[in-house]
Amino acid sequence: MQSENRVDIVGGFTIDAIIRADGTWSTGQLGGNALWASMGAGVLAGGAPVAHAVVGADYSPADLATIATRGIDVSGVRRSDAARNARVTFAYRPDGSRAQPAPAGAVAVLPDTVRPEFADTTRDPALTLATLPTAADLAPTRAARWHLGLLPAVRFAELVTGLRDAGAADIQVDCPARFELRRDGDAVLKDHLSLVDVFLPSSSDTDVFAPGVDHHDLVARFHEYGAPVVVMKRGADGALVSDARSGEAWAVPAYPVGEHLDATGAGDVFCGTFATARAAGRDLLSAAVEASAYATYALDAASPLDLAAPATEDLAQRIARVREGVTPL
Repeated sequence: MQSENRVDIVGGFTIDAIIRADGTWSTGQLGGNALWASMGAGVLAGGAPVAHAVVGADYSPADLATIATRGIDVSGVRRSDAARNARVTFAYRPDGSRAQPAPAGAVAVLPDTVRPEFADTTRDPALTLATLPTAADLAPTRAARWHLGLLPAVRFAELVTGLRDAGAADIQVDCPARFELRRDGDAVLKDHLSLVDVFLPSSSDTDVFAPGVDHHDLVARFHEYGAPVVVMKRGADGALVSDARSGEAWAVPAYPVGEHLDATGAGDVFCGTFATARAAGRDLLSAAVEASAYATYALDAASPLDLAAPATEDLAQRIARVREGVTPL
């Protein structure tokens, strides 16, 4: 029987390598937008996430088993022995910010045995596509509610079209790869946003392919492209939530958590918890308020596996604080 709080989450399961500001390093860390979103949906929001990803032969079965113990259904994760797993590298600066991929100069001073772990694959289009689910991977799944994480434009178009043709009842999507949109324009958005139910871009993405454009104007543009609901995630500035069907719109604040410069995973956690809240019957605004509160827990997690169920009182306080700051637009 399908759980009423089930959300099927599509994206990447990556293996990450990190250089810290003090020059030490860590390799073999688990990451990826599908894992962050799934952990948010399940561990934080108490939903029933089903992850869809492609992992390589170098992704440990023991790690998949560990992820499953966190309440994430990994039956949709396909193993491919033909390709190395997607890998992401970071290098942190003394001020807490980071560079991705890790700069060549920072990698060059690492021991010979470590450097191969810092081969970032995110700029290899062919490998990226090989490590992401296809429409054929999703075809056997009978699910009502989907979340698609950040994907290359061609895979974004393929999956949105395939899911809608298959009768998916609710599709929410993050932004396609921003660097492709900057290079090729937002034609993929014009052609496909009318097929989705909720579009959840991040301002960090839109500021790359539409620099200088007011975020409110961008929300209106996405509505013109056909997206009925737009939720623009804006980091410390919260989110803009707009429903073209009802004409309602709100500015939802972020919960104040101090000066966190590393927001890795926060946007994905927002998306996963937002989808779970809607699956549980929350209205659009309530789902966005809860997602804004849940996303703050990612700021203190170095890895998605560090996320833990929040204390009830602390979560309630964060949700109440965010709700108090909501402003109708």
